[in-house]
Amino acid sequence: FVENHDLPIIDLSVSFAAGSARDIPAKAGLAEITRHMMTTGAAGMNEEEISRRMADIGANLGGELDFDRAGFKLRTLSKARERDQALEIYTSILQKPDFPEAVLQREKTRIVAGLREAATKPDTISNKTFMKALYGDHPYALDSEPETVNAIQRDDLVSFYQGHYSANNAVIAMIGDMDRALAEQVAERLSAGLPQGAAVSPLAAPALPLAANEQRIAHPATQSHIVMGYPGIRRGDPDY
Repeated sequence: FVENHDLPIIDLSVSFAAGSARDIPAKAGLAEITRHMMTTGAAGMNEEEISRRMADIGANLGGELDFDRAGFKLRTLSKARERDQALEIYTSILQKPDFPEAVLQREKTRIVAGLREAATKPDTISNKTFMKALYGDHPYALDSEPETVNAIQRDDLVSFYQGHYSANNAVIAMIGDMDRALAEQVAERLSAGLPQGAAVSPLAAPALPLAANEQRIAHPATQSHIVMGYPGIRRGDPDY
């Protein structure tokens, strides 16, 4: 928590070890769909109501997902009325996602159509090939495919949420126009209703390639796409 009263604004972020590397090959894409679906219905509110109620108070809801983590961000005015309504919606998304079946089927159709279109593009082809060459069988190499997305069911979302969005698996960060006592109240409110499962185990470290690997992929594009990479220094290395 960082206290700052320069502007009447509060920024919150809650993230979990629930990134795409937590997928399994047969259902790659589950982590991303779970995080997205949490914002499409919660505590009986549909996605239109969530969006309208946020807009009514000038609050902004955002999200993020990478290999390691998934989470949600909130920016709200710090006055009690706006803050409390924004926190009510934000807390509902974190603690009471509905995962509506009709929305899941719509989103799967949209995602599959996007994947099929992307699969024809040289940047997608080259990036997927690069990640597979770099990480091999490590979960960092997993990528969504139409068949893995189609295999995902609502029960999978519920199970992934219960296993990865627990209080023991959460990191809460706050900055803005509030004092520490209020920040502690907000943190308790955000975490109290989360699943109470154990923290997930760390991922195994990826084994980097020991030898150079060059691949050339034919494609009818008018330009070449070149992807290059090599092992770098770890952030925690004394030489960093």
